[in-house]
Amino acid sequence: MTEDFIPFNSIGLCFSGGGYRATFYSLGVVSYLHRIQYMNESLLTKVEAISTVSGGTLLGVAYAKAAQSEDFDFPKFYKEFYEAFEPDNDVLLETAISKLEDDVVWKAHPHKKRSLINAFALTYASMPLFEGDFKIFDNPEHTNLKHVCFNATDFSFGLAFRFQNTGRFGNKPLNNTQINQLKYHIPLGDIIASSSCFPLGFEPLVFPDDYFKDHKSPSYRALKSLDRFIDGVGIMDGGIADNQGIGSMINISRQSKMKGRLNLIIVNDVGSFKMDPWKPDTTGLQPKKTLKNAVLSFLSHFGVKPLYWIILLTGVLLLVLNSMGIIKNQVWPALYIVGSIITGIGLTLLIFGLIASVVKTFGVGWLRSLFKKNVPEVLLDDVLTFQKLDIGLIKRMLTDRITSGIKMINDIFLKQIRRLNYDLLYQTKELQNKIITSRVYELNGQSTPYHDFKVNEAIKPAPSTLLKNVGLTASETPTTLWWDQTDRSVDRMDTLIACGQFTTCYNLMDYILKLKKENITTDEIEAMYELLETDWKAFNKDPFMMFH
Repeated sequence: MTEDFIPFNSIGLCFSGGGYRATFYSLGVVSYLHRIQYMNESLLTKVEAISTVSGGTLLGVAYAKAAQSEDFDFPKFYKEFYEAFEPDNDVLLETAISKLEDDVVWKAHPHKKRSLINAFALTYASMPLFEGDFKIFDNPEHTNLKHVCFNATDFSFGLAFRFQNTGRFGNKPLNNTQINQLKYHIPLGDIIASSSCFPLGFEPLVFPDDYFKDHKSPSYRALKSLDRFIDGVGIMDGGIADNQGIGSMINISRQSKMKGRLNLIIVNDVGSFKMDPWKPDTTGLQPKKTLKNAVLSFLSHFGVKPLYWIILLTGVLLLVLNSMGIIKNQVWPALYIVGSIITGIGLTLLIFGLIASVVKTFGVGWLRSLFKKNVPEVLLDDVLTFQKLDIGLIKRMLTDRITSGIKMINDIFLKQIRRLNYDLLYQTKELQNKIITSRVYELNGQSTPYHDFKVNEAIKPAPSTLLKNVGLTASETPTTLWWDQTDRSVDRMDTLIACGQFTTCYNLMDYILKLKKENITTDEIEAMYELLETDWKAFNKDPFMMFH
């Protein structure tokens, strides 16, 4: 063992994205690190750095903020966090939607664009767990946790955007003196919203516009005067660039004050290798109806129809005849009412028909002009052939393109980025023997198409059926920021916390056994292994044993 490598002396935690699945698996991780003792101290006190993404950022921000307190009490923090989000109390989604619909909220926050993600940001900021701003992490004094990084992605350069208190804030193209003067004034609620702003579900936040209330301050104006910030920078979910927060943790480990100091990185990952296979549209083709005919049929509804004239004339005629006393030589008030209604309907239809006809004429003309301007002449004949295609065939072609595109963006790209980030982590020489990967699905007893996960046979007992069932329920949690009825019925929140606890226990044991093979051990490590072994046996009998 090298003299400067002291296992467990300085720990970095990565919390991946994955909605509430990530949030409460991460809560299980930190609660178990708090429980286990190393050198007569909680192992959690050895954590010096965290890097979080999306759902993991909810736990990361709350824990990191609470840990700054001189009288930080973990059981108290755990209780507050648990109670805020347990299904009967969790109103995050309802509150955000309520704020989105409330005009008063947006009048009170005129700097923010009215959007669902900003409604979530305001909701986070109103919760005691997340209130305050990034200033709390400026030069931490009362905790071992010195380095925090909450990850997002910028939509100007496509890079990770890091809300971090050490190292470069933002990223290289967007970091400057002006942003560094403002960074500690960013509300924690905005940081959480940025990190968990997943595509399709939310719209981007705009930096710096949505983040700072005083748009007249000299610092804000100086930043907005820069070319890259004039129109604002879109900020979205950190999982787009790195869903495990690995790159940011590697950067922290290479900072001058941390170089060679960080001797264990625990990547807590609720992302999955699994992907539902893409399925083609199997809708059968209908009797031939070309695109051209379909468009013409649709456009035929816009215009003045003979029926509109008939209705109008019928109403007018009824009024005239009644006024002449044609029916039994007297005027009937009821016929005036009926005639007026029919006339009104006919006149309304006629006016709408005329307007629709004008709109159709101008619209078709505009589309033709747009078509001629944007379709190269060399492709004109090829494009025009589409008007002869069957409408069902075109629908199927479009459906297959859209669904495969979404699958590529939401699954294939993200999984490939995940693989690349893990390759980066495990190929970093200075981190050899300093990595634990703790995955939500690894103890659920399920095999994979790639390889069967094999538990370490030296760890006794083997995972029990009860423990694996809890792991399976946890790993099947959907990626959402709310609890649905199914989640409530299977007690998803508690299973995630328990899964984080017993998976952390297992992986710490596995890591120590690997260290021993490299002849790396100490009396303190041996003592901790005995504690882990005792807990592992208890977890197999009762996966929820820490809840009692």
